[in-house]
Formats: sequence, structure tokens, C-alpha cells
Amino acid sequence: MEEKNIIITTGDLKEDYEIIKPLYVAERVGLTYPKEEHLNEILTILNDRLKKQCKEIGGDAVVCCHIVYVPNSGSKLFSINGTAVKIKSKN
Repeated sequence: MEEKNIIITTGDLKEDYEIIKPLYVAERVGLTYPKEEHLNEILTILNDRLKKQCKEIGGDAVVCCHIVYVPNSGSKLFSINGTAVKIKSKN
């Protein structure tokens, strides 16, 4: 399965699936970055990393994702965590 076909969702799937394992990705950026117009770029980077991790372990989707933003004194941390799953084949 290509990475672009891997589903990333904050919700659940209607299809039956087998849970593989939790996944986590993060990006730390300086205080001057990101400006508001760069937030989608950071989320795209994190989504791409999550898809790559999912593909590497044979998953089809990452469900129940949570997006977290943590400001620190010298930087900002953006992260996404979710559960990698393998969709069961319909026979």
C-alpha cells in the first residue's frame, strides 16, 4: 500500500480492523516559527511521518489520532499520536 493511501483519522473506521500498535510523531520548532500560515505545513509533515511509520509495520490506517501543541520557553512542540491498524479483508 502506498503511503498516500494510508488513512489518518481523528475518529474510528467503519471497517473491521486489527490493532497493530500505537504510533507517535513530533516536531519541535523555534518560537518565531511557525507563524499561523505554516501550521498546515507542520501538520502535513507530521501526517507524512505517521503514514510512513504505519506503512513500515504493514498498517492500512492510523485511527483515533490526537494532535497536541505544547509551548515551551524556547520552542513549540507539535505531535500526533494514534493507533496503527490493519483493515480486515472482506470475504
